[in-house]
Amino acid sequence: MANSINKSVNEFNQQVKPVSLWADAWRRLVKNRMALVGLWIVILFGAVALLAPVLPIYDYAHQEIMFQNIPPSLRPAGEVAISQAQKHLDHIQALIKEGRSDLQPDFEKATTDFAALQQMVRESPAANNVYILGTDYLGRDMLARTIYGGRISMLVGLVGTVTAILLGVIYGAIAGYVGGRIDNLMMRFVDIMYGLPYMLIVIILMAMFNREGSSSIVIIFVAIALVSWLTIARVVRGQIISLKNAEFIEAARSMGASATRIVFKYLLPNILGVIIIFTTLAIPSFIMAESFLSYLGLGISAPLASWGTLVADGVQGMELYPWRLLVPALAMTMFLFAMNFLGDGLRDALDPQSKNRA
Repeated sequence: MANSINKSVNEFNQQVKPVSLWADAWRRLVKNRMALVGLWIVILFGAVALLAPVLPIYDYAHQEIMFQNIPPSLRPAGEVAISQAQKHLDHIQALIKEGRSDLQPDFEKATTDFAALQQMVRESPAANNVYILGTDYLGRDMLARTIYGGRISMLVGLVGTVTAILLGVIYGAIAGYVGGRIDNLMMRFVDIMYGLPYMLIVIILMAMFNREGSSSIVIIFVAIALVSWLTIARVVRGQIISLKNAEFIEAARSMGASATRIVFKYLLPNILGVIIIFTTLAIPSFIMAESFLSYLGLGISAPLASWGTLVADGVQGMELYPWRLLVPALAMTMFLFAMNFLGDGLRDALDPQSKNRA
C-alpha cells in the first residue's frame, strides 16, 4: 500500500519516478561541460593541497643557494647549474674573440667560479635534485612553494567565505524575518558599512596589527571576513522576505513552530542553493583580495607563502626568470577560472527557472 502511494503517473498512466531537487540540479550540472571541468579542477587542487605533506616534493622552505634561479628542467640541478655557468663562460669568451679584451678579467673570474661550482656540485647532496618547475631566488623548489602557497590561498578563501556566510546568513535572516523597525535599523547599518572603502579597511586592519608568523593568516581571516558579509546579508534578507509569507510557513506557524525553528528548519533550507552559489563565487574574490594584500606587502609573512606573495616575488625578476612569475600565476588563474565556471554552473543548475531551458 505504501509503495503504491509513493508512485506517481503521467498523463499516459505511466509510472514516473520522482526526482529530488538536488538530483535534478546534479543532472543539469553534469550537462554543463565547463562547470564539470571546473569541478574536477577544484577537486584536484583541493586534493593536492590537502595531501601536500605526504606528496613526494621537497621542503618548501629549504634553501639551496647554489641552485638559485634554476629554470624548469627534468635534469638534475647540478647539471643545470653547470650548464648555465658554461653558457655564461662561453658568452664572455665569444665577446673577447670579437675584440672585447676589456672582458679578460671577467673571463678569468668566471673561469675560477666555474671550477669552484663544479667542485661544490660534486660535493653537494642536492646536486641530484630535480626541480621540474625551477627554483626561486633562494634556491627553493617552485613546485613545493606553489603547492603550499595554494594551500594558504585556498584556506584564506574558504575560511573567509565560511565566516562571511555565517555572519551574513544569520544577520540577513533575522532582519528579513523580523521586519519592521528592527529590519530598517539593521539594513541602515549595512548601508553605512557599504559606504566605507572595503579594501582600505582591510589594509588599515592589516597594518595595525603585528603580522609575524602564523598570526598574519588569522589577521587576514578576520580583516576580510569583517567587511565581506554585507552582500550575502542583503541576499538572504531578500530571499527570507519573499518566502516568510508562503503557505508552508503559515502552516508551520499555525502548528506552533517557533521563529527560530521556522527560520532554520524551513526558510534557510529553501535558500540553500543561493548560499552555495554565493560560496563558489566568493572564494575567488577572497583569494584575489589576499593576493592583492600580499602584492602590497601586507599579506602572508615569510617563511609562509601564498599565490599572492609568490606572484609578488616573481614580478621582481620576471624578465630574467619568468618561471618564478608564470608558475604561481598560472596555478592561481586555473583555480580562479575553475571556481567561476563551477559557480556559474551551480547557478544555472539550482535556478528553478532554468528547468525549461535544460
